[in-house]
Amino acid sequence: MLRAERDLARARLATLDDGHGAAGEALAGAVAGLRQQSTPYHLGHGLLDHAAWLTAHGETDAAAAAVTEATAIAVRLRCQPLIDRAASRAAVPAPLAD
Repeated sequence: MLRAERDLARARLATLDDGHGAAGEALAGAVAGLRQQSTPYHLGHGLLDHAAWLTAHGETDAAAAAVTEATAIAVRLRCQPLIDRAASRAAVPAPLAD
């Protein structure tokens, strides 16, 4: 579980300096690791982190799918902070196209 969390932390840091474009891959890899080695709670947060990145890069369908999955996890866990975070992520509009 700690390795999966470490990978997510590294992916979050990569989003701060995404000049090389690896943050999306890092987040996707971190989510895959969370699926295999972590808890549903942590997976939900990882999905929302990935959804934020996807939204910022115009991948709204994939972002919506990640938010939907995170919301289902949050409801199943009855975890209000995760429910609230998922709801706020769902309310974020997609970036305007150029």
